[in-house]
Amino acid sequence: MKRFFLLCSAVFSAAALAGSAHAADAGPDSGTKLEFTTEGRAQGVPTLLTIRLFGHASNANPAQAQQILNRQIATAIKAASGQDGIEVRAGSYGISQEFPEHGTVHWNARQDLTLSGTDSVRLLAIAGTLQEQGLAMEGLDWSLDPQTRDHLMQDARKQALEKVRKDAQADAEALGLRFVGLTNVRVSTTEPGPRPMMLMAARMASAPTPPQSSPEEQTLRVTVSVQAKLAP
Repeated sequence: MKRFFLLCSAVFSAAALAGSAHAADAGPDSGTKLEFTTEGRAQGVPTLLTIRLFGHASNANPAQAQQILNRQIATAIKAASGQDGIEVRAGSYGISQEFPEHGTVHWNARQDLTLSGTDSVRLLAIAGTLQEQGLAMEGLDWSLDPQTRDHLMQDARKQALEKVRKDAQADAEALGLRFVGLTNVRVSTTEPGPRPMMLMAARMASAPTPPQSSPEEQTLRVTVSVQAKLAP
């Protein structure tokens, strides 16, 4: 919904402008100024899938726990690397000691592994293979790849900017004034972040078949705030 504020040398009542504009002395040579915003939108289906997995090893000896984990992650990286369009990243690494109420004290080692790319079918198949090798899945994130995002943002920006002059001219006519020009144009953008897909713990741990995931359409918004000059 468009919002606007009116600044002019004459005094308009708030009631006359339906409560959405206000008037004030804008100076002897500045004429009437109309401030308002327009919005452009572009929708697209996310194209970039990011799969978050992790390896885990437990042992009474911390060095042994780390060695087991290191072999597991190295095997996973080898299996997932070397494929066009798929990025493999080893993430955070940690080791902690656990003191169970019953049983012996042991060490837990964990490291994250991330797969990302636009070929979701291949990515999900690789994720299934890595789960069979012992990795657990933590989550799936859908987002827009940079090229698609830039294209959609340009569409939304163009849409918002094209509406500015039309809206200014329509508002000037409604106020019995003449549209002169535009000043103080400000553009801001709003876009969604990655959309996580929550997975059940049992599904993450066992995963007898490759995981499945479908993206949902996302909306990018561009808002243009502008000041229009009006004259009698």
